[in-house]
Amino acid sequence: MWLPELLKPCNDSPMMNDSRTTSTGGGFLRALLREGPKMASFAVVGALNGVVNYAITVGMTFLVLVPLGLATSDTALGFAKFLGWVVAVSNSYVLNSLTTFAAESGRRLSLATYGRFVASGVLGLAVEVASFLLAVRYLPLGLAAIVPIGMSFVVNFGMTRLIVFPSKPAVPEDRA
Repeated sequence: MWLPELLKPCNDSPMMNDSRTTSTGGGFLRALLREGPKMASFAVVGALNGVVNYAITVGMTFLVLVPLGLATSDTALGFAKFLGWVVAVSNSYVLNSLTTFAAESGRRLSLATYGRFVASGVLGLAVEVASFLLAVRYLPLGLAAIVPIGMSFVVNFGMTRLIVFPSKPAVPEDRA
């Protein structure tokens, strides 16, 4: 798992006036470099699913709710938004399982993993809403709307990496 690596270098790094010339720890930078490609892939999948969420929400509103005269109903609009989120989260699970976390998932989909993915998404959504409500008190709306994107990305990636698709321990080779 990468979290212990992240915390490890504090004691392994050379100190000022220390006679050690090499470091065995990789620290935060090494972990960031190692996880960087996964973070980038996760971000691309997330951006794509932001478009999916938007398209479903707006499409449902214009193609279904407006013709039915329900475009001003909070319940109907809430349902359209919920449907957009569910489709986007489901699509995100499939894409991340098959690409970003292919090694960890074995490119297999499971109901248990999907449940953990949705739960981590709900936590990310809660962080997004809470950080927006806090940011909007101190920043102009345009900036306050950006803060939750970063906050929820960190939470979503962290939860997905640590809980949904944790690294599999290395299996020692059989020396028979």
